[in-house]
Amino acid sequence: MFKHILIPTDGSELAERAVPITIEQARLNGARITAVSVIDLYPYIGAIEVMPTGIEGWQEAIRAEADAAVKKVVDAATAAGVQCDSAVQEDTLAWRGLLTVAEREGCDLVVMSSHGRGGLTSALLGSQTARVLSHTKVPVLVVR
Repeated sequence: MFKHILIPTDGSELAERAVPITIEQARLNGARITAVSVIDLYPYIGAIEVMPTGIEGWQEAIRAEADAAVKKVVDAATAAGVQCDSAVQEDTLAWRGLLTVAEREGCDLVVMSSHGRGGLTSALLGSQTARVLSHTKVPVLVVR
């Protein structure tokens, strides 16, 4: 039924809960997976002033964090015998970045946790999952 599944990850424990479910869906459907992490390389401009590494160092750290998050998914899928590609998408809005990758890659299912980034970011931005649900044209399986 599904041939290409997108799984967003930010490396959080909650986001990782969707990984085994995504792998199982891929295995059952003979589908492949694309793991994606969305990064915003240009944070609130005032924050740059207090960053000891400067903007370049901060951007390198954010990219490395995103690479590590998607690698975990790729490693888990590969260990289960499921094909898995990865992408790190730059966008100021996580939900929009996810949908950009889903469309570009031709994904026909998104499997994601009900929440991802937590704390203040979550409170300020609201649920990325809710935004994906309201803007996507493909089915979304939400993992709690």
